[in-house]
Amino acid sequence: MLYSLIEQHKDGSWWYHPGDTFNTPEEVEACFRETYWWDLERPHKVFEHEEPMCQEHPTCSFDLDKFNFGGFVYWPKEYYGTLVK
Repeated sequence: MLYSLIEQHKDGSWWYHPGDTFNTPEEVEACFRETYWWDLERPHKVFEHEEPMCQEHPTCSFDLDKFNFGGFVYWPKEYYGTLVK
């Protein structure tokens, strides 16, 4: 069994970010506290699954059944140095 961190956005979608999969639920919670230290009230879940999640880009779901990419996200160039699509 695999355990992944998924966090909820304001529109109700649940997002998975590549690399946020672990062997135990405790590792997921530790990842959440480290990643979202500035927003510990953010809704999140330990998502239990058997098949690996996508590691090519973030994915999201509204029903926690099908995870798809939510569209194109352009981060400010000054934030990452290059545009990410």
